[in-house]
Parts: sequence; C-alpha cells; structure tokens
Amino acid sequence: MLDTRAIAVLRRHGWQPAELLGVGMEGTVVALSAMEVAKVWRGRSRADLDALVQFGAALGYADLEFDAPVVLDLLEDDDVLITIERRVHGSPLRIDGLPEPPVADAAAIRWMGDALAGIAQVQASPGLAALPILPGDEPFDQQTLFTEALADLVDRRFRASPRLLRREVDGVDHLVTALTHALRELDAPEVTGLIHGDLIPANVLVQDDQVSGMLDFGFLTTIGDPQFDAAITASIFDMYGPHARESEELLNDAFLARFGHDPRRYGVYRAAYAVITNACFGSDAADGHFVWCANMLRRPDVRSAVLG
Repeated sequence: MLDTRAIAVLRRHGWQPAELLGVGMEGTVVALSAMEVAKVWRGRSRADLDALVQFGAALGYADLEFDAPVVLDLLEDDDVLITIERRVHGSPLRIDGLPEPPVADAAAIRWMGDALAGIAQVQASPGLAALPILPGDEPFDQQTLFTEALADLVDRRFRASPRLLRREVDGVDHLVTALTHALRELDAPEVTGLIHGDLIPANVLVQDDQVSGMLDFGFLTTIGDPQFDAAITASIFDMYGPHARESEELLNDAFLARFGHDPRRYGVYRAAYAVITNACFGSDAADGHFVWCANMLRRPDVRSAVLG
C-alpha cells in the first residue's frame, strides 16, 4: 500500500495515484496515467535521485533498443522523495516474490539473454556512469578500470561490515584477499557497456514475444564489463526458490554459449557480488539476502574461481 504522505504529496502536485504496479526493496511504483508512473523511494537521498535524473536523461539519448524509465520530475516533502517517470509498457517476465518459481524455460532464457545483449550495446557516456554504485556510495570513477573499481568496492564493503561473514564463512578473510587480487589480475574487458546490476525477471518487460522494456536501474548500475551483468543475472534470476540452482545453471550455460564469456570470470564476479551486497538489506544472519551471499561464498565452484 502506498504511504498516505506520498499520496498527499502526489495530489498536491496534481497527480491522482491509481493502481499499484510494483513494490521492491527500493520503493513503490504506482500508475498515474497511461504515460506516467510515480516511484516513492526508500533508502535514497536527494543527491541519489538528482543523479538518477541525470542518468535518465542520458539513457533517453542512448541507443537502448528497449523502453526504459526516464525521470520527468522529482517531488520532495521532508523525507518523502518521489520521482515522476515515463511509463514503460509490457508485462514482467516473471513477477517477484513467487513462493515456488518454476525452472527457467526456453522463452525466459531467450528473453533474459536478449535483455543482456541489448543493454551491453549501449555506448558509454558520462551521464550513464552518474549513479552511486550502491546507496550512500560514490559512482565508479570511469578513469579506473572496472575490475579495479570492483576490487576497491569489495575491500571497502568487507572492511565496513566483516563480522557476520567472518562468523558464517570459513576463511573469509583469506577469500576476500584472494578475491581482490583475482579482480585486479583479470584482463581488461574486451568491450564495455551499460550494466544494469539488478536484472531480475521482474525488471524485464515483455510484449509480443520480445523484450519491450527494462526497469529499476540504480543498484550496481554503471559502465563496465557485460560479463558481470550476465554472471549476476543468471544467479539472481531465482534466489530463493527450490529450483534456483537449476535455473542458474541453465542461464549460465546459455549465456556462456551465446556470448562467448569466461566461466572463471563469472565465478569471480559472483564472489564479488556476494561480498559487496551481503549487508545491504539486513544486519543479522537471518536476513535472506545475507544467507544467499554466505552460501555463494561457500560454493566450491565460486571458491575455485577465486582461489584457483
């Protein structure tokens, strides 16, 4: 349900909120018209959203072959922050929060691959690198190699909150040291492109049997190695369902075959993602995202990619 204060802010600016379109970790989206939606944000500062406006303007001029949200206005009332955005049409490939998501089928695998292929082709521009890499953090410096910036982020995030990982993952200090070294030793990406960072099925819209839109840029969105997006997309397609690993393996194999990616690089990037995001959504070992990250860092394939 939309916060009553947010409803009041929208109405004061002449908008009448209609149906609820989505609820995620960062906010709530409601329809305003056939052409506009409102997103009521959680956990973001005004500076973050100013950067989102800049990013949206750059994305509007980019060569993305799908529709994507562009911020048309920014409303603020004390701690209530709302963006008015261009509505992106289509149906989510899969709604978020299904209790028992099915195994990724051939159509889902194709659509997720099409989404990755389309976004990777977007050419770099300063505005597309304007977003903080995580809430409260700085954007990646585009003068720094992506893998170097990722290694610095791994080191910074681990030093900021090592306690739970040290308790739950054996040898995590050695693993993180090896991970930062592995990232710095990776060859420079052959190509760079726009990385979404949170390409779950709910953020991919489909219409007439093809990808029509992409939502929710902002969490790890930057310019960098498309292999990072592919590796993480395969792993977060289904994070908690009974068929999660089966779906990951199907997507993983399809992306490696379609794009000619490096499987070891996928493992290193997955370990980086787990360290970077383990404390983003909770502060105890019962948090579902933390448990997922800890399990990722225990996986033999991931540890082998990092440790050699």
